Amino acid sequence: MAKRELEDVREKRASPRIRSLNLASYTPKKRGEQEYIVSIGRTLDVSRGGAKVETHRKLAEGIELDLDIAVEDKIISAQGKVLHSEELKNGLFGTGIRFTTISEEDLVFLK
Repeated sequence: MAKRELEDVREKRASPRIRSLNLASYTPKKRGEQEYIVSIGRTLDVSRGGAKVETHRKLAEGIELDLDIAVEDKIISAQGKVLHSEELKNGLFGTGIRFTTISEEDLVFLK
């Protein structure tokens, strides 16, 4: 039954997530103002709709971020919103981010 539930989750995603370890910088914002210093993490997966980023702190659901991801020899810039942040086995956090703004060029690149 767990397999079926996973299949149901995959079907709900607008675009497939590809496991991809890439350097990422993120800046949490609150009401448009920078809330924390720029932090570095890495993506665990990425898609046209968002990314899962390994972060050093738990980020609250709904926090807005400026995000830069190094993919191959290109920097993808986007704004996003934290959907969830959960502690991983290594003491870091897996933070799911939905892109709210990303250029058409970067979307094409992610395809």
